[in-house]
Amino acid sequence: MDAHLTDDEKLAEVKKWWGENGGSIITGVVLGLAVLFGGKAWFAYQERNAETASNIYTTLMTALEGGDEQVVNERAAMLISDYSSTPYAALAALALARINIEADELEAAQSRLQWVMDNSDSDTMRDTARLRMARVLVAMGNLDAATSLLDQATTGTPFDPLYTEVRGDIDVARGDRVAANKAYQAALDATASDSPGRHLLQLKYDSTLVATTAAAGVAE
Repeated sequence: MDAHLTDDEKLAEVKKWWGENGGSIITGVVLGLAVLFGGKAWFAYQERNAETASNIYTTLMTALEGGDEQVVNERAAMLISDYSSTPYAALAALALARINIEADELEAAQSRLQWVMDNSDSDTMRDTARLRMARVLVAMGNLDAATSLLDQATTGTPFDPLYTEVRGDIDVARGDRVAANKAYQAALDATASDSPGRHLLQLKYDSTLVATTAAAGVAE
């Protein structure tokens, strides 16, 4: 605006500019407020949704600890169908898979674990499901599928030694105890001394050590 204009001329210029641009400014403000408050409403909904899912999952875990399988199934089905966008849905599917495994319903467990791998946004959830599914496949005797599943895993994660241990289990199932011993050794080397699963891993290593020693003796 020209600094030399009179006040009346300046006012006229402002009115003219507002007439040309005021509508778009108002629209922008309205849209901005809609986005702002719409976003707040969305986040509030997400928070309520997650809180509800958390409460349902707490009930599920209490029922699981108490052996109430009916309640576990009901709550898990609710989480998977109505709260699939929350991490509690994947946790519920893992809980159902655990029940299936304990009941020797391995195909059902495989289906639950596949759901987690296909639907969870969490790398940790997917890795947990992959690890458990590999063990299920070994138990089913489907060793090639178990190997293929492990080959799809991302390396450089805390699951590496666990995956290596399962590869040792696959070698044992194939009768190659020497290869199994090497896998168990690699898993032991990558496992912390205070890891809960280290004792069992050590037993697996020790049980295949005889075969390795015998093979070394033959080679000499």
